[in-house]
Amino acid sequence: MAFLKMLGRRFMAFMSGRNGFDQLSMGILIGSLLLQIIGSIAGLNVIMFLSIALYGWALFRIFSKRSPKRATENQKFLTWWTPIGTKIRQFILRLKLRKQYKYFKCPQCGALLRMSRGAGEKDICCPKCQNRFKMKS
Repeated sequence: MAFLKMLGRRFMAFMSGRNGFDQLSMGILIGSLLLQIIGSIAGLNVIMFLSIALYGWALFRIFSKRSPKRATENQKFLTWWTPIGTKIRQFILRLKLRKQYKYFKCPQCGALLRMSRGAGEKDICCPKCQNRFKMKS
């Protein structure tokens, strides 16, 4: 047990002042894992080499001492990824709740709306553009 505590303290001392694990590093690792799986299934060594290079890039980012530069890279990644991640999470939520709610778009502004299933035909007012229309669930 004392050995593990000592090892933990040494690792914390080593990581002090380093960038550490962030969202971009996680994205790179997930992407390299997917490429490795595709490369091994397809038997393409080029994709496998690219996967290993991405692993190296992720490790470089994690152990880098240039934290401000890594933080700006991570922020650029997050501005690109956040809308995509939100759409993915909303899609998964719609799949989970598809038996309880009917999802549809406003004919005027295209906002995504939902209505309880089995409610019959209702008069709906879009909260975004105040357009009124009838929808059957």
